[in-house]
Amino acid sequence: MKNTYWTGYFPLVAILLFSSSLSISTSLYVMKILQTLGMYQGMLDYFSEKGIRLALFAAFALVYFMLFSALKLIANTVTELSLLFFTNDPEGDNLKKIRLGSLIYVGGGILSFALVQNGFWIAALFAVVTLVYLIFMVYRIYSTLSIVSLIGFILLEILFWFTFVIGILYIFIKLYNSIMASLPV
Repeated sequence: MKNTYWTGYFPLVAILLFSSSLSISTSLYVMKILQTLGMYQGMLDYFSEKGIRLALFAAFALVYFMLFSALKLIANTVTELSLLFFTNDPEGDNLKKIRLGSLIYVGGGILSFALVQNGFWIAALFAVVTLVYLIFMVYRIYSTLSIVSLIGFILLEILFWFTFVIGILYIFIKLYNSIMASLPV
């Protein structure tokens, strides 16, 4: 196929695959917690077991879908901003070169179903797939960049995501500490 848009649906498929596998994993974990707390039997009085599983899956699938969609939007923006700053490519040829990399995420999404028993391993797989995608992206565009531009491109990508993750962790730690401080102990 010579159409440049044939890979356009791969990010959506990857988001759906990772969201589904994480939703299944989280639903299984929450059901174990509900059984441990003794709430599951009470819920069975009002809902069927399949209804509870489906409701949990749908709720977590929606949350994970929104999370991965937001991450995809941010990643596209950062990548295109990096290309804007560090390449001299007015036609967008570099974007066309890296578009096939979304197939890496589809493969990772398929593999994530093998790890559905543990959400931590799915998150680790997502991190590895992201690193492989970064390497693929750099490999595909390095011939069009000078060494300084290539270093700037890589540093902008890595520094943004490092700052983003540290910022999110800081917010969660502050939130946790403020909740713990407000508890009457």
